[in-house]
Amino acid sequence: MLYIISYGFHLVSSFIFFLLIPLPFLIKGTMGESGRFILLLRVYKRMMWLAHGALILALVSGILMLTSWFSIWLLTVMGIWLAIGALLGLTAKMCRLTLERIEIKEGAETEITKLRHFSLLLSLAIIVMFAIKFLRYV
Repeated sequence: MLYIISYGFHLVSSFIFFLLIPLPFLIKGTMGESGRFILLLRVYKRMMWLAHGALILALVSGILMLTSWFSIWLLTVMGIWLAIGALLGLTAKMCRLTLERIEIKEGAETEITKLRHFSLLLSLAIIVMFAIKFLRYV
């Protein structure tokens, strides 16, 4: 029963991460429209807050579902998990700093560039994590 509950929580957390994948493309698509860009950043700022919780939830539920503690697959997943955590933090920080710069009417080009880079790397790390977890069963 614990395995099924953990699996459910793991799926919910992976869904939250799945929603972060289109961020770099949405940033690029809304750059010319100030109102939509600000709205996008505000929405994703909240989503990244949720994703931080989902990161911990994914770790705990993943540990509860483990059957083998010593495997290459587990080390790979934990390494990607750490990368996702770091990139999520950097993306959230750049999102916050970009919003602050825009609100005080200062130039935010540097922050936007960093936000695009970090969000792209975050998206790639999430896709790699999904691929690693899927390829285990192929």
